[in-house]
Amino acid sequence: MISIPVSDRSHARIRRFSLWLCTLGYAALALGFAWTALSGHRNADAILKDAVTVQAPVQLDRIDEHRRKGRVSHEYQFQYRFNVDGVAHTGTFATSEDSAAPYLEEGALVHVAYSRAQPARFDRLERLQSQQRLGAVLGRLSVGILLLGVLTFVVYLLLTRRLFVPRAPAAVPAA
Repeated sequence: MISIPVSDRSHARIRRFSLWLCTLGYAALALGFAWTALSGHRNADAILKDAVTVQAPVQLDRIDEHRRKGRVSHEYQFQYRFNVDGVAHTGTFATSEDSAAPYLEEGALVHVAYSRAQPARFDRLERLQSQQRLGAVLGRLSVGILLLGVLTFVVYLLLTRRLFVPRAPAAVPAA
């Protein structure tokens, strides 16, 4: 890894700046995580308060192949359609190869919940139910924020201990 030797005074400034930068980055990302998780919870709660559930036929849209470190994985993209008062609504979701089997069967159906007042607000029922449980949402959020904190600390250490390093003291000539 590249190391940039700097004076002790500059290294102290870089450490302070890196600490502030990492702290602000952590706070912004943590707020973003919290906003996303809680808005998903609020959306699911709003839909399920006034929900109508229907079963919609599922069809395979496409299969995406991902190669990573010599391993191949497939992501299955599915699509479903349902009608409300003559208006067609289309939804999509993705799943891993291991979880795709139930949706690949002939005549596979998915349970969809939509808001009675606004039928354009809909999603799969199982997803909405998992997002509605506040305890589960807060559990996932706390794990995400904890891992984000560890990642931020590692970035801080890389910046201040590996990238920018204090310059070694000059050797005193032997007399």
